[in-house]
Amino acid sequence: MGQTFESIFKDSVKRMHYQVDGLSSDKSHIQVIIWPTFSGLTDFEKGIADRIASLGFSATALDLYGMDQNPVEMDAKLAKMGALLAEAGPLHGLQKELTESACDAIHGKTIVHVGFCLGGRLALEAGLHLADSAGAASFHGLMSFFRAQSEEKANTKTKIMVLNGYEDPLVNESEAQEAKRYWAGLGMDFQYIDFASTMHSFMLPSADNPEHGSQYNPLTAQRGYQYLEHFLEEFV
Repeated sequence: MGQTFESIFKDSVKRMHYQVDGLSSDKSHIQVIIWPTFSGLTDFEKGIADRIASLGFSATALDLYGMDQNPVEMDAKLAKMGALLAEAGPLHGLQKELTESACDAIHGKTIVHVGFCLGGRLALEAGLHLADSAGAASFHGLMSFFRAQSEEKANTKTKIMVLNGYEDPLVNESEAQEAKRYWAGLGMDFQYIDFASTMHSFMLPSADNPEHGSQYNPLTAQRGYQYLEHFLEEFV
């Protein structure tokens, strides 16, 4: 894109996260951070936040790119995603800043990251690399997340849940197995669920491009929400 990471994602970037407080006194301290798709913060992520808050948890859908900065054309989305994921250090620094800004400096919060597509990978990145993370749930996210430089630098306390479409062309079997071996080698608590007859972006009602392996699946989406609710209940 011809710009530095800071100029794209940090310098003079004004953000407005979508925050919904949980209504349950015994759950509202659990702060769910929602990482968006490569389209940025949209009504989809806001709806996820509303749904999570209705269960009693607090939720924040992150404004990843900044107000009025969401890319529209596919080339622009891919370019911005590529710049975001190019290097581990700047990415994790940005994730830490955004998480802290969404959690009131995170004091007293139990932080669980949830994400979709690009956000699925970002949830895994945050869970593994941000020390204050308690959990990470990835929906149709890629398994190409940055590995920790050493076991000591990994947040091995994070519980991980991956919900994956078995027919997702963006996640092949070898990548999935490699990720599972990695988490197992760190002694981490993880679960990896494959859904039959399910492609990429199965949670997104707008996804309708089966020729390229992307398709909304209402049955799988319903099951995905049920898995997420049970996962969040583990932190109560």
